[in-house]
Amino acid sequence: MVPEKYSLAAVARHLLALFEVRRPGIARWDAEAQERFRGEADAALRQMEQQSRELGVDDPPHWQRARSVVNDALLPRYGRLAEAENAAAARDYGMWRGGDLVARAAFALCGLVLGAIAVAVPWIPVQEKWVPWALFVLGPFLPDAYAWWYRRQYHKRLEALVADLAREGATLEAYRPLSEVQHSLGLRADGTEVPATDAKVAAPRAPTKG
Repeated sequence: MVPEKYSLAAVARHLLALFEVRRPGIARWDAEAQERFRGEADAALRQMEQQSRELGVDDPPHWQRARSVVNDALLPRYGRLAEAENAAAARDYGMWRGGDLVARAAFALCGLVLGAIAVAVPWIPVQEKWVPWALFVLGPFLPDAYAWWYRRQYHKRLEALVADLAREGATLEAYRPLSEVQHSLGLRADGTEVPATDAKVAAPRAPTKG
């Protein structure tokens, strides 16, 4: 059984962090881009498997399952999410004029006007004189808050993907054959430790003359 840092959820979280570094630079989410991420995932999985083996946990079935889940579930789902996010970001998430200086000035003016109306209308429970000016100051930051909200929704979808894979990983681990778990821990079927067999046997020395 591999350490928690190599669980399916941890593997997914690590791969998504690697992918997210490169995602904004992907102009087209075509077969070439997908193959690039697949190659990066394979390289990361090989590195993690080697690290696990160096820690004394050799568990090939776990890494076979991890590769299967990454190729069949993680990469396709991430691809759809990332493609949609890149397309939305390219449109500035639908923000008017992309949130440029003109748009920010317009938002500030609208905030000032709406705040003044809210203070002036008797049946609106806003009487503080500073409200219009507060909305005027906050108006230019509306595009930033708008984009942050959309990016936050995207990251929530990534977190949901990790949570789904964590549940799948827990299910796979719960129903693993006992023999696989014992092998990964270096135990025989009877629970005794397998003796090390990689110790090098000293080569016989050639006889010397004299």
